[in-house]
Amino acid sequence: MCVGPFKPPSMPAPPPPLPEEESVRQQRERLRKSQQLERTKTKQAQYEDRVAAYTGRKGRRSLLTGRRGGQGFEIAGSMKSSATLGA
Repeated sequence: MCVGPFKPPSMPAPPPPLPEEESVRQQRERLRKSQQLERTKTKQAQYEDRVAAYTGRKGRRSLLTGRRGGQGFEIAGSMKSSATLGA
């Protein structure tokens, strides 16, 4: 317990920040937002790459470009005829 004349001097408070122009402050905010957006896009791309490497395919599956792409629904053989054009 430091009491009395042997008490160490307290540290002075730091000086207040310099007044900045609003344009400089707004410019920094825009820069921070753009950097945050870029980081978000990069993280999303890295995540998609990891998932694609894990699952073996990239992107979403499409009905046209998928494993059975463009074949449509399977129809019973008795319903196929030249008059109904396969449906």
